[in-house]
Amino acid sequence: MSGDQPRNAICLGGPCHGMLTHIDQDIGTLTVPVPRRSPEEPEGTARYRITRERVHHPCRTEPFIALHWADPPEPAGLPCPCGLRH
Repeated sequence: MSGDQPRNAICLGGPCHGMLTHIDQDIGTLTVPVPRRSPEEPEGTARYRITRERVHHPCRTEPFIALHWADPPEPAGLPCPCGLRH
């Protein structure tokens, strides 16, 4: 993934839901940094699986590659990668 390249993929589900990113590979899983809401929030990552699915978005004429959240949900009461308790 690279922040310098045009965004061509969208995260679906998980703590990065809706985040746009750039990917250079066609298959596999990626580790995506979870956006921090404040400097005090710990850094985290989430795994996303590259799919064949494409998602249209009004900000771009070409569809985005769909990245589906690959991390299992945390057991109830434990913090998720976003730092919240569910």
